[in-house]
Amino acid sequence: MFNIIQYLYPTSRMLKPRVVVVLCLFLGLCLMTPSFMGCGGDKTSETNGTDSTQASSEAEADTTGDSESLQKKEKEITVDAGEVRRAEMVIPIYADGVIRTPRFVEIRTKVGGELIKMLVQDGDRVRAGQLIGKIDQREYSINLDESRYSRFKALSSIAAESDTFTVNKQALQEFIRAREELDNQFNNKQISQEEYRVRRFELEVEALQKGAFRQEVFEQRTGLAEARLAEERATLNLENTEIRAPFDGVVQGLSVVLGEIVSAGTPICTIYNNDRLEAVANVLEADLGNLVEGRPALLVIPATGDTLQTRIAVISPNLDEASRTCEVIIRFDNIGGRLRPGMFVRAQIAGWIHPDKLMVPKEAILLRDNRPLVFKVMEDRAQWLYVDTGLENDSWVEILKVHSGGSLAPGDRVVVSDHLTLAHEARIKIRKTRPPKDRWDFAIGMTEQPSK
Repeated sequence: MFNIIQYLYPTSRMLKPRVVVVLCLFLGLCLMTPSFMGCGGDKTSETNGTDSTQASSEAEADTTGDSESLQKKEKEITVDAGEVRRAEMVIPIYADGVIRTPRFVEIRTKVGGELIKMLVQDGDRVRAGQLIGKIDQREYSINLDESRYSRFKALSSIAAESDTFTVNKQALQEFIRAREELDNQFNNKQISQEEYRVRRFELEVEALQKGAFRQEVFEQRTGLAEARLAEERATLNLENTEIRAPFDGVVQGLSVVLGEIVSAGTPICTIYNNDRLEAVANVLEADLGNLVEGRPALLVIPATGDTLQTRIAVISPNLDEASRTCEVIIRFDNIGGRLRPGMFVRAQIAGWIHPDKLMVPKEAILLRDNRPLVFKVMEDRAQWLYVDTGLENDSWVEILKVHSGGSLAPGDRVVVSDHLTLAHEARIKIRKTRPPKDRWDFAIGMTEQPSK
């Protein structure tokens, strides 16, 4: 302190001791005063005030930022929607099977001989009546001429003896009436078969004695009857030397060559007609109780990717004891000829048809706390509705009851995509609305089958 006094007052040595003491006290007080320091209290106070103002401003900025952040967080979620509908619900039965053709035939020769023409090969398409092959006709032409000469010979004998017999027409008419009456008695089970044969023989003998069959007897005696039969047989054999297609189809499995000597019954080829096919599906015994002919069915052909809308044509009366399945036949047109016998099929048959059901698309159903719910579209918001569900198939779920104060009606829209994390009253944007199309729509009204 004394050094400071000397620095401030170099002439302090000349001062009196009392004055020095006063100056020391004064300097001590000054040193204790904050304003005397280079970074005094006033500056600190100003700094604290500035910090307080900044903190207040930052707090207000944080509040404003939170509000803007909340608005940014509520973004629109893009979803797809589906429509609620009221219609019949089909519960299908599933069965596997195979395609076959009901129209195919193995062509065989009806007469023997040398094969002198073969006009088709495997894969050729033929029309009904088209000539496929031909057997040498010469021997069969000779047989026909021979039978004709025999008939002419018999006719000559009849012409020479025409005045030796006359037909009793009255006896013939009486025989016809008596035979008709006898036939009626037998058909009505008034007489036995043995009694019918005896009485029929008696009628014929009596009519013959009266002259009712003199012409037939005369033809038999002259050989005319045998000659006629021989001529008809020779004509038929001559026609059978030409091998023709019985119906439209495709040739497969040609097994003979030109010039081959064939006998009657030799296989030539097989003709398939695939214009109309049928699928044979094996339905489990447990699914047969409600099944009837005429029920709608869907046929899925994995090989071509086709799905055909058909119906049951035949339900077999027999059950396979080993597999416990029953054959069900489903017939369909082979449009475009893309399907072939032997292809594997999956049949979906309308086992039960339940009328007047309120339904939502199956994709609309979610589980929250093990309770089913749907999100109903309410303008730009998604409203969740807890529901009770009933029947369902691959596409639809029946709605029995709606909870939580909401409602569902035909024509309402429900969210069917991007809704696993969707919240109640969330903002949504509809990407597209899927039409309420059901693959069983073709079956509506096809059959009146009560619910079970």
